[in-house]
Amino acid sequence: MMAPSGVMDSALPRRRGRVIALAAALLALCGAAQAQPRAPGTEYPSRPVRIVVALAPGGNADINARLVAGALSQRLGQQFVVENRPSGGGTVAFETVAQTAPDGYTLLVGALGSHALNVGLYGERLRVHPLTGVDHITISSHSAIALAVHPALGVRGLAEFRALLAANPGKYDFGSSGNGTTGHIAGVLLMQLLGTQAQHVPYRGSAAAFQDLLAGRTAFQADTISFLAPHIASGAVVGLLIATPERSPMAPGAPTAAEAGLPAYGVTTWTPWSATLGTPLPIRQFLYGQIAAALQQPEVRDRLLTLGNTIPEGMDPERTRAFIASEIERWTPVVRASGARVD
Repeated sequence: MMAPSGVMDSALPRRRGRVIALAAALLALCGAAQAQPRAPGTEYPSRPVRIVVALAPGGNADINARLVAGALSQRLGQQFVVENRPSGGGTVAFETVAQTAPDGYTLLVGALGSHALNVGLYGERLRVHPLTGVDHITISSHSAIALAVHPALGVRGLAEFRALLAANPGKYDFGSSGNGTTGHIAGVLLMQLLGTQAQHVPYRGSAAAFQDLLAGRTAFQADTISFLAPHIASGAVVGLLIATPERSPMAPGAPTAAEAGLPAYGVTTWTPWSATLGTPLPIRQFLYGQIAAALQQPEVRDRLLTLGNTIPEGMDPERTRAFIASEIERWTPVVRASGARVD
C-alpha cells in the first residue's frame, strides 16, 4: 500500500536535512585534515614519525620526547612514536638514526652526554659525530644536575662528604645511567674537583641506578634535578648540592655548588632534537617551529617547568648546531683531563 502523499511530502525535507548535515560534517572533516600544518612544498608528515631517544625511559630526555611527541601527534595528525635506545651512552641511538633515510621520519633525542661528552670519551672511535653525522633541529629544555647521597653515609654537607671519601679512597661507588652519560662525567668531575676517588658503576638508565642507591649498594648519584627531587623531598636520599648558580624550587634545601664550597662545579644537561644527516632544511625548520609551538602548550610547558626544566627560545637549527659545537668545545678537554673512558 502506498503512503498518503502528505506523509511522503513531509518526510522529504527531513531526509534532505539529514543529507545536508552529513555532507557538511564530511566537508568539515576534510577541511580539518587539510588545515593540518605541513612542511612547505611537501606533504610531510604523511606517515608516522619515529623518535629514537638515546636514554632510558623515565629520564628527562624521555619525558621531553614523550610530551612533545604527544603534542606533535595532535597538531600534525600523524603519530610520533617514541623508541628508547639507551645503549652505549647514546652511540647506538646515533648509529640507528644515521642508517635511516634523510626524510624527517626518524628523529633523535639525546642529552649532554650523547651530543657532547661522547666526543671526548670515544675520540676517533666515535662512529657518528654529533656535528658531522646528524643534522640538528632544536633544543627543548635545559635541566640542572644535582648530587644525592644515601642517608646511611651520615653526611649532610659537601665538606663531610669530601672528608668521608678522602678517608676511604676508592671504597664508595656511584651509579649513573651508563658509561659516558652526563651522570657519569658529572661524578668523575666531582671527584676531580674534590681530590677524591670513587668507583663508577654504569646502569641502563637513571631509574636502575637509583634502585641500587636506594638499597645502599651505591653511595651517591649525580643526575637531573627533575629525577632526583622527589626522592630528596621524600627523604629517601640527601640532596647535597645543585650544580647551578641558583637554587631550584624543586629542592630548595639543596645548596648551590658555590654555597656548598665548590663554585667550579657547574653542570647542566639539555635535550637536543636531531635528524638523519641530509634531512632537508625546510623539514627541519618546520619541525623546529612545530616543537616550539608544542612547548608553549600549557600541558607540555607546565609539566617541563614543574620538573625543574627551563625552556630556551629561538633555538632554530642553526643556533642549535652552534650551541652543540660550543658545548663540545667546553666539555671535551674536561672529559679527557678527567681520565674517564668507555670500553
